[in-house]
Amino acid sequence: MHIVLAVCAIVAPWTQQHFPFLCSESRALARVNPPAPASGQHPDTYHLKTESTLPPAALAADVRAVRIDGTSVTGDWAGSPDGHAIELRTPKGMEIIAVDDLSTLAFDHAENRKPPVAKEPVFAPESLPDEPDETGESPGDDGSIVAVPVVFHLADGGHLYGDLLRSSAGDDVVVGRTALGEAITFGFDRLIGIQLADREAFPKADRQFQAALAARLPGRDVLITRSIDDVKTLQGRVERLDPARGSFFFGRRIRTFATERIYGIIFAAGAGRTEEKRYPITLTLADDSVFSGRITCADAYTLRVDTSVGVTAELPITDVATIRVHSDCVIHVSDLSPVRERIEGLLHQSGGKESPWPVRWDRSVSGGPLAIGGRTFTKGIGVHSRTELAFAISGGYEKFVATIGIDDSVRPNGSVVFRVLGDGKVLFDSGVVTGADEPRDIIVDVSKVNTLTLVVDYGTELDLSDHADWGGARLLKPPTGFSTGKDEG
Repeated sequence: MHIVLAVCAIVAPWTQQHFPFLCSESRALARVNPPAPASGQHPDTYHLKTESTLPPAALAADVRAVRIDGTSVTGDWAGSPDGHAIELRTPKGMEIIAVDDLSTLAFDHAENRKPPVAKEPVFAPESLPDEPDETGESPGDDGSIVAVPVVFHLADGGHLYGDLLRSSAGDDVVVGRTALGEAITFGFDRLIGIQLADREAFPKADRQFQAALAARLPGRDVLITRSIDDVKTLQGRVERLDPARGSFFFGRRIRTFATERIYGIIFAAGAGRTEEKRYPITLTLADDSVFSGRITCADAYTLRVDTSVGVTAELPITDVATIRVHSDCVIHVSDLSPVRERIEGLLHQSGGKESPWPVRWDRSVSGGPLAIGGRTFTKGIGVHSRTELAFAISGGYEKFVATIGIDDSVRPNGSVVFRVLGDGKVLFDSGVVTGADEPRDIIVDVSKVNTLTLVVDYGTELDLSDHADWGGARLLKPPTGFSTGKDEG
């Protein structure tokens, strides 16, 4: 799978001097086997306990379903019998919506939803009791550590918070405990990296880790050491990894390292496979884990998902925060390249240099998440007044849909005007929008439009705090699914 990095034998003394956490001694590592699946259960299916003493009405999840055309309906989650359509109980009766017609599902579990896990886990190892284990190792030995908190960075672009577990699973895999299951075996081909330490405690190491994730090397894994200032990187091939130790091919031999000395591991490009096209949905959980998958079925309390990490998981509905649907009928504008981009300013003139407020794709103009009035968007465009963006769409779409408003980072300040132009003709004009206004959902007919232009103009307060968001901006083709019931309102 990996291309071996050949290094001359003369680097051995240098290795010991600069990377003392690596050693060439061979050690037997005590491991704990993952729990065996229940009788009759598929080994790659992990069932989570969903029993509750609460009455069914108390467990019902309030869901806001947004269709790809921008219309929405709110009701109690009733399930998805076959994974192709969802069912919501509304005051008007049962609403059935094809998954292909959906953009997002947002779950509001209110007081019944369990508190989310901190987005940055506490990186403290979990150890065995203070007595020798069956191998005879004492508590101070490496074998005493059975789990350490980590972040698994997935090949589909998501991430799972959980624990790295001891196991005897073999090479090129790790075993983890996450919201998807108690002991999931991750092949290295399903991962692009593993973060082993707190980013706030090691900011320099985290910067190098994030940069390496964004520019993975072909055929070479990368180790990044855990240090405040003296951060080192090493290229080679990861053989094994568990909570106490790992092994790494470097300098023509396999060397072991202490896991506690490593900030993170980035797997070689080509080892991971992006699965977003294969899996039609992306789920965000209550603990902020994000992964892709496919709904196979669901009832009012449990969601069964084929996941991008190769296992089928049964998730309590109370664990699910949002579901974003990837549709062939939807193109997010932030995924397109503008044919023209013009940025001006009254109080932030660039003087011929690069604008101090460049366009941000899938982020607010200040670099944070896109958020308007408490509603957050994973896709969209963040700009500052005055910005003009033109896109060639060649008459291939029916509607432009977005949520517009001033970003939460500056509210209640800010004052702008949003305009949508088709081939130079104004199709939509918002009037003045301020930071005190609620987010506004817009649907604009763009049939036969060849050039779509999005403009954010000055409002009434010059260009002070004019952080404007085109939340979820997308272009729609005719939907291919079906939908029954009436729109909300």
